[in-house]
Amino acid sequence: MLAARYYGPKDIRVEEVDKPVCKPSQVLVKIAYAGICGSDMHNYRKGMFMTYVPEIMGHEFSGTIVEVGEGVQELSTGLQVVGDPRVPCGQCQWCLEEQINLCPQLGFIGEVSPGCFAPYLLMDPAKLLIIPPEVPLLEVTMVEPLAVAVHIIRSSGLHTMQANETIGIIGAGPIGLLAMMTLKALCGVRTIMIDITPERLELAEKLGADKCLNSVTKMDENSVEAAIEAVGLGLTLQEAMRCLKPQGKLVMAGLYEEPSFLDPNPIVTKELRLIGINTYEKADLHEAVNLIKQGKVKVRQLITDIIPLQEIPRVFRDLDIKGKTSAKVVISMDKEY
Repeated sequence: MLAARYYGPKDIRVEEVDKPVCKPSQVLVKIAYAGICGSDMHNYRKGMFMTYVPEIMGHEFSGTIVEVGEGVQELSTGLQVVGDPRVPCGQCQWCLEEQINLCPQLGFIGEVSPGCFAPYLLMDPAKLLIIPPEVPLLEVTMVEPLAVAVHIIRSSGLHTMQANETIGIIGAGPIGLLAMMTLKALCGVRTIMIDITPERLELAEKLGADKCLNSVTKMDENSVEAAIEAVGLGLTLQEAMRCLKPQGKLVMAGLYEEPSFLDPNPIVTKELRLIGINTYEKADLHEAVNLIKQGKVKVRQLITDIIPLQEIPRVFRDLDIKGKTSAKVVISMDKEY
């Protein structure tokens, strides 16, 4: 079968690999769709989280079970599934307390083991969530990034915000847009989306943002009760502090490729609350499934590009260019590669 494999920074190759063989206590999933995540871009540029080279990339997927290994009782062929792609150590304090998003050695498929940028994927059955057949697999691909948005909101208490309060969301990529849509569904708070890309701001407005700005410097000082920084730049983090009202919440949801130097005084003088976010919990995945199933977050609108497997290297090059216009790029595996 064909697979997209990481060979080093800015070096992804589509090549033939062996189809995985289903062993006892494993499940073989035929991938329907796979999503390109922001962390995939960090890996593409810097190899930030890659453990093995070469490795099949990708961790966001939807698919159908085509084979179950000996000893698997709870799953059967033909079921639609989405996966929990996290790979924890399983032995630390946080793993034992079922807070695996806090595991110091946490990795993902596509980084520490083969990922989903291929037609077939082996999974631990305990890591699969069954999806009702009426939910389109294309939408199911958005469960994992939506779970990140749910975790951002639930773990930081943003779901308790009132309709007359305002939140600024810096970065209109998939996570920022999903956070905006989820906040609208859960509490109806007023949202301001900030991004430098006109196409993404146009999409944000279409999806329900109350106001869109093309620069974080255009936000008024002391103007929002909360802010989500989903870019991963020191400049945007500093500006978020400026825009927050005293005792406001600053949720850090972006990954930083480079060290950032900040003036921390606003944290002290405004008594700001800084909250870090790392992936999600199992409950967030279940809530994401329900939000999609119930139509409360219409994720299909975020998918701007659907590409074949062979186009992955080109699309990664395109996404690496500043001024990118795509929101969510999804890989279709509708052909036998």
